[in-house]
Amino acid sequence: MRKLLTFCIIFFLLQILTIKISPLFAQNSSKNETNVLVLHSYHQGLAWTDSITRGIRSVFKDKPDINLIFEYLDTKRNYNEEYLNALQNIYKVKAKQIPFKAIITSDNAAFDFVRKNGNEFYPNVPIIYCGVNDLDTSILKDYPNFFGYGEKADHYGTISAIKRIFPERKNIFIINDNTETGQAIQKEIKGITDQFKDLNFESVSEFTMESLQQTIRNLDDTYVIYLLVLNRDKNGKFISYQKGITQIKEVAHVPIFGSWDFYLDKGLFGGKITRGYEQGERAAMLALKLIQEPCANDIPQFNYLPSSYVFDCNELRTFNISKNQLPKNSILLNEPKDFGLILKISIISVIVLILIVLGLTIWLKVKQNRAKVLQYLVHEKTSKLNETNEELQQVIQNKNKFFSILAHDLRGSIGVILNLSTFINKPEFAISEEEKNEFNKDIFHVVTRTNGLLEDLFYWGTIQAEDGPKLTFTEFDINEVLTEMTEIFQVNLSEVSFNKNFNGELRITSDLNICKFLFRNIIQNAIKYSYKKGRVEIQSYSKNNQFYIEVKDYGLGMSKEIIESIYQKNPIRVEGLSGQKTTGLGLPTVLDYLEILKGQLLIESEVGKGSTFTIVLKNQEESEQA
Repeated sequence: MRKLLTFCIIFFLLQILTIKISPLFAQNSSKNETNVLVLHSYHQGLAWTDSITRGIRSVFKDKPDINLIFEYLDTKRNYNEEYLNALQNIYKVKAKQIPFKAIITSDNAAFDFVRKNGNEFYPNVPIIYCGVNDLDTSILKDYPNFFGYGEKADHYGTISAIKRIFPERKNIFIINDNTETGQAIQKEIKGITDQFKDLNFESVSEFTMESLQQTIRNLDDTYVIYLLVLNRDKNGKFISYQKGITQIKEVAHVPIFGSWDFYLDKGLFGGKITRGYEQGERAAMLALKLIQEPCANDIPQFNYLPSSYVFDCNELRTFNISKNQLPKNSILLNEPKDFGLILKISIISVIVLILIVLGLTIWLKVKQNRAKVLQYLVHEKTSKLNETNEELQQVIQNKNKFFSILAHDLRGSIGVILNLSTFINKPEFAISEEEKNEFNKDIFHVVTRTNGLLEDLFYWGTIQAEDGPKLTFTEFDINEVLTEMTEIFQVNLSEVSFNKNFNGELRITSDLNICKFLFRNIIQNAIKYSYKKGRVEIQSYSKNNQFYIEVKDYGLGMSKEIIESIYQKNPIRVEGLSGQKTTGLGLPTVLDYLEILKGQLLIESEVGKGSTFTIVLKNQEESEQA
């Protein structure tokens, strides 16, 4: 009994000692990490905030030893004193958990929050700020550990561009809300407008979206809109950048100018643009320098980044403006493709494809000759070797069928290019803009289809090589790749529509080119077997540290026999609903690469009701590279 009591006492003391020591080990471990806090003023999903994040990530993407921790104050949607006091209490607790080597803040709210609480929460930690408006630089002398970049929109440059491009429009209607950011910008622009005596400026800061739309409807062709900040109406209702400019564009009959990149490609004509990506990139570079050289004394506490003229070609066409009317060195968005260049690229692509097919044909002929020798030897051996010979014959037949289909597709592609070339080279050749666009679409369709064949051949040939494919793992956004891919396919679609369900970022570390090949195959497969006026649904998401890319069609569907043949990498060939032939290389090659990436292909289908192909991927570590 005494021994049992002694044992219990010793066990109890050991438990207490373990509890006391564990936090010490955890604390020591965390001190060895290089952590960087990124504190955003606004919320994730806001275009400006997300562009700053991309700029920061671009600098640290090759720095696996540095751990980025993102926090969002969300002050666009929450801004009362009670909320800010709650934030202060939360971050006071958080600051005790993780030590930071540097802190990056974006925009005014985060800057002011760290300036107010930094000495208490993060003593002696360098603070790198970006995107700060209307900063009184004299206060920085009291904060020697603050370095960074102010955000100063080039209002003078934008208004000068308005005068240059639209000299007949003398009225500028300024939209700028009454938020903290809006008030700071109001101070910036006040002294600028006084320099343009020949222009009349009208501004609005207290509004509802309905009243603002009504005012904009009544603007005549003597007006230009200068859109500054539109994040909250007079009732405190939050307005996203996308929703704000979309609702303005719906009712506006006049050009809309701006000075920030979050309105670009959403209906903005253009302006002297401040870019969030560059703000984040420069702040991250400064943070990295301070981490690597803590005692560097050549870093200024404050600086501005230059803006660039950026204009949207779609808006130029709407208002009949030529490029010659724009300021020098302007950047153009949505510039139309060069018709002649596309034709040259398509011809070169077909020639390259012919050379590749010729080489593969010679290689296959050599293989066939070797197969005949093996066939003779097989007949001299055991029945098992006879079975092997039959399988080899089947492979040869499949390859012959493949090249027959490939030759058919090549002949069609070359025929289209030759016909177009012959027609264009006739002396009497003259077409309207509409006909030119149709030619452009036809050529783009042929190039896309030919490029698809090239990719199938390339990746099939690579997987057949003795040393296998060489993989390069990088971090990229799945949704960005899918968006780019669907835009390319959309040009080739006639009676099939896309329904896309992916928002924000979905970042993965993998081989970008191989993933593009995988995505293209299953999307192209869905289009091929969709009925006319059908739709293809694409969605992406992550679950349990895995990434899912799901492509669903409502077309022909497949039997269990066909699904099984796909998994056996010898798919039963079925023509597309528009008569498209299939080489039978795509899905087997997809399965081969998924095995290398340790992924999966999930197939669900019902005859007559369509199919769902789901690619399952996971993050790849650098040590896993082949």
